[in-house]
Amino acid sequence: MADSTIPTAPVGPIERAVDLLARVAQAPGETTVAELASEAGLPTSTAYRLLSTLGRHGLVQRDAGTVSLGTLVVVLGRAAEARLREALVAPAEPIMEALSRERGETVILTAPCALEAIVLHTVESEQPVRLSYAAFGRAPMHLGASGKVLAAFLDEEERERLLAAVGDPALRRALDAIRERGSVATTGEIDPGVSAVAAPVLDPRGRLLAGLSLAGPSGRLAAAGLAEAQAAVCAAARAVATAIESR
Repeated sequence: MADSTIPTAPVGPIERAVDLLARVAQAPGETTVAELASEAGLPTSTAYRLLSTLGRHGLVQRDAGTVSLGTLVVVLGRAAEARLREALVAPAEPIMEALSRERGETVILTAPCALEAIVLHTVESEQPVRLSYAAFGRAPMHLGASGKVLAAFLDEEERERLLAAVGDPALRRALDAIRERGSVATTGEIDPGVSAVAAPVLDPRGRLLAGLSLAGPSGRLAAAGLAEAQAAVCAAARAVATAIESR
């Protein structure tokens, strides 16, 4: 899944601080306060003040004029990974493995991450030509089956925030249709020549927990039957929901 972000305008100090922290994380190499301020559209003095606050809490560190992530981020990240592993990945993993064996393609478990979809776990196909996605890779939530299935089942406030950020009137209609069908199939929206089908993992109250998708080369997935793949993914998503609820 390709990294991409949807620019939004942070409005308050907390939002601005979170935006700066995300920009530090996304920087390809060393970055400075001035560069971060320019990217975020903030006065350098404001960026400096916010980064100083983050630094006091161990979220960023400054060294010789550059800014990098602080050690507390590692602690928080590992805690979050452990919680996600126990709550979502562990109950989903055997079902994902069975689905991958049955359909012969890669299976991906995703979750919302702000306005993006993040990969929590993958089970790769055993075929010589197969798709591979890195854990915690991110992609736009409004593109591709893995993202769109999350976007369609977000709560109303978050869905409206995504729609406002994307600014495409057709997206609302597409998400409404996905929500009505309970699944989605896409081709080439993120990676050329790749098709995917996805279904939501919902709790008993219908709230979104995660998304489950099956992805592979478009020709191979079509030859195997997209309708059959969609039905298998929907059944697997329900099984994952049951496994999560029974823990």
